[in-house]
Amino acid sequence: MGVFEKNESWYIDFYSGNRRIREKVGTSKGEAKKALAIRLAQIAQGRFELPTHRVAITFEGFAERYKEYAKANKKGFQNELYRIQQLVRTFGKRRLSDLTAWDAEKLKTDMSKSRRPATVNRILGNVKHMMAMATKWGILAKNPFAGVGLLRVPTMPERILQPNEETRLLKACEEMRAPHLRPIVVLALNTGMRKGEILSLQWSQLDLISRSIHVENGKTTLSDRRIPMNDLVFENIIALRKSRQGNLVFPSPRKTGQRFVDVKTAFRSAVARSGIAPLRFHDLRHSFASRLVRTGADLITVQHLLGHAKITMTARYAHPLADDKIAAVRRLDGSSFQLSSVPNRSPERNLMRDALGTKDLPFNKLGL
Repeated sequence: MGVFEKNESWYIDFYSGNRRIREKVGTSKGEAKKALAIRLAQIAQGRFELPTHRVAITFEGFAERYKEYAKANKKGFQNELYRIQQLVRTFGKRRLSDLTAWDAEKLKTDMSKSRRPATVNRILGNVKHMMAMATKWGILAKNPFAGVGLLRVPTMPERILQPNEETRLLKACEEMRAPHLRPIVVLALNTGMRKGEILSLQWSQLDLISRSIHVENGKTTLSDRRIPMNDLVFENIIALRKSRQGNLVFPSPRKTGQRFVDVKTAFRSAVARSGIAPLRFHDLRHSFASRLVRTGADLITVQHLLGHAKITMTARYAHPLADDKIAAVRRLDGSSFQLSSVPNRSPERNLMRDALGTKDLPFNKLGL
């Protein structure tokens, strides 16, 4: 009875009645000793329940079950499917019960060598959820990845596209081989729709009579909304309708009946080709919101158009832009109010000197 190490993992070995039990704890000897003490205390108090027999299943086998669940319950299944395939290549034949926190840490370290922190976090978050569901479904006794932390993602400032930059970007989009890139960017800039909402857009969501777009099954509870089409969006939609294929507005050119998975690579190439400063696709949504606020639209209207669940998300667009701040400060140049114009013997000045405890100092020494 005690603790022992095997294949870089620590186990506890104890008896419950006449039955000998061995349990894997993790990669720490200290944790194993604590776990053993807890088990012995539970046995002494009569609170220990014998573990039920669990079927040994490989990660690959479990992934097939999880995909069925994700397809029925998760909105971003297509993107998640791609991440699951990457995880299967890493853990494929490993037994689910043999995975430890170190496996997740190693995955995180290896991926960080060639991927951005946000990308690593999405894959890591995916596998952590898979392990949580395996625990919930009784396949695992506990989630081995529960305590594995995500990477710190550097904060990137929101960027607002300027009118001259928009012209250059749209021109670069036209020159790219990626089909539909320009109308996708036009839609993002003039509706504020999220990338996933645009790429999954169906013709049944477009009302050409009322010139509106019905966004359905979005990211938040308020994502179900109607967005009016301006002239530029309407013209692009009419042009796309001439080559309509199926119900998807932006069908995949490679897989019939499926939507675009992403336009990230083509968009980055267009930004580079345009010669403007680095820009993320999501910045197009920021640009749309900031322009609305700049033209005097109230925050409630902007919130509904963006599909934000909370007004606090929309309030950040109410912050004045740099040139607005400069103009506000410059207005002080013509201000008629000057502290120096207040008479020396005014009650206000005497109260100020009393509060500062400077009765004996000349007032001009204080710079007031």
